[in-house]
Amino acid sequence: MEIYFDSELLSLNQHFASPEESIRYAGGLLYQAGACNHDYIEEMIRVYHEFGPVIVLDTGVAMPHARPEKGALKTAFSVVVTGTPLVFHHEEFDPVNVIIAITATDPDTHIHLIQTVACLIENNITEFVKENNEEQILHFIRASIERAV
Repeated sequence: MEIYFDSELLSLNQHFASPEESIRYAGGLLYQAGACNHDYIEEMIRVYHEFGPVIVLDTGVAMPHARPEKGALKTAFSVVVTGTPLVFHHEEFDPVNVIIAITATDPDTHIHLIQTVACLIENNITEFVKENNEEQILHFIRASIERAV
């Protein structure tokens, strides 16, 4: 299984007025890469509204996503780093400064992507993005993908 991730799916120092705006932006990167359709982005927002901060997985990291049948076209993820942390209203893990939006075409790849995100968290992505440039962050993410496989 191939996970699509490229420099076009990484965006640093972004500023958002709300979690919804950040989810839309991260989803827009996936849309521009051909990984999902517009319905998928709206579904990610709906999931956030329905389930709230459960998409916040760890200190500083949110993982917006939706079910594959809601418009996922390929297995991919985007990483958006905020210039100003966002409040997602999670009791333990707020504020969020890394948004990792995922698309998966089936349940198995969905689980594999979650494992990849777990590897990024385990490798302390929230601290790494604060101290490194875009090229180093891309290398860090690609190395984490390889370790998760």
